[in-house]
Amino acid sequence: MRARTRVTKRWASRACALALGLCGGLAASLGLGAPAAAQDFPTRVVKLIVPFPPAGATDIAARLIAEHLSKTWPHAVVVENRSGASGLIGTEAAARAPADGHTLLMGTLATNVMAHLLQANVPYGRDAFEPAILLTSAANILMANSKVPASNLQELVAFAKANPGKVKYGSSGVGLSGHLGVELFAAAAGVKLVHVPYRGSAPSGQAFAGGEVELTLGLIPQAMSAMKSAPGIKPIAIGAKERAPQFPDTPTFAELGYPNVLVYAINGLMVPKGTPRAIIDKIHRDALAGLKDPAVKERMEQLGLDVIGASPKEFGDLLVDEFARWEPLIRANDIKAE
Repeated sequence: MRARTRVTKRWASRACALALGLCGGLAASLGLGAPAAAQDFPTRVVKLIVPFPPAGATDIAARLIAEHLSKTWPHAVVVENRSGASGLIGTEAAARAPADGHTLLMGTLATNVMAHLLQANVPYGRDAFEPAILLTSAANILMANSKVPASNLQELVAFAKANPGKVKYGSSGVGLSGHLGVELFAAAAGVKLVHVPYRGSAPSGQAFAGGEVELTLGLIPQAMSAMKSAPGIKPIAIGAKERAPQFPDTPTFAELGYPNVLVYAINGLMVPKGTPRAIIDKIHRDALAGLKDPAVKERMEQLGLDVIGASPKEFGDLLVDEFARWEPLIRANDIKAE
């Protein structure tokens, strides 16, 4: 995945030079120096909006980076959870905030890509935000319970082909990664699986552990929890370019002949469109320093998150690529959010 490329000093220098060049004309017209605009930032408390409930991986990652920035900047960064409508409520609030860097958004694929593919009336545009830094990614893993007579992907495909329309998989809702990721795999493998959506990850996990459905696709932390609570659950394949350190013996879909089956979640800092480039670069630079902190990195890895630290351009390119990658599957299957 391109976003996994680490930001080098050469990249950072180019980004800084570009930022100063772009912002110089505007700052001059306002009677301000571009360096001063960034050096003085922030001038008050910064709000980091997390469009999901507390205690999830996205929220914890946000609080870790907010704690670091609060120590780095002259003013605190306060996390505000504004959940609801699958993340749209909080994301809309961030989009409507002044473009001065004092309101940050914890952006995700769900809110900044999938929402525009699955819903007709998203209250903010695809271009409503500027990426600042891609913080983390988290792979999904396909799992089978003990009812499935397969311990690897080849055996699972054979079993599904021998039982078309009979093998069920659960997800936490229509249009979410646990749904779309399995559909992506099924299309690539040429198998017919039955989707059983539940209202949230908790009931979906319980249904899988209890044997109501044979398969599920979940993030690494969910997989670790499931395997502790329900013996017999088998990891089948990882939806990432590289194996997960938590499951070193589980191959990726790409290793098994399905290179396009990539299913992961991301978290990154974004700002409202129009935020000065010099401020975006400062946010990127200071947040990147936080990701390099051993304590922060260790805690994120404990959550099953891969620390990335990609540049604003790399983050933006990833969002464009993900939209293009998922659009054909969603349109072809007429998938819409509930």
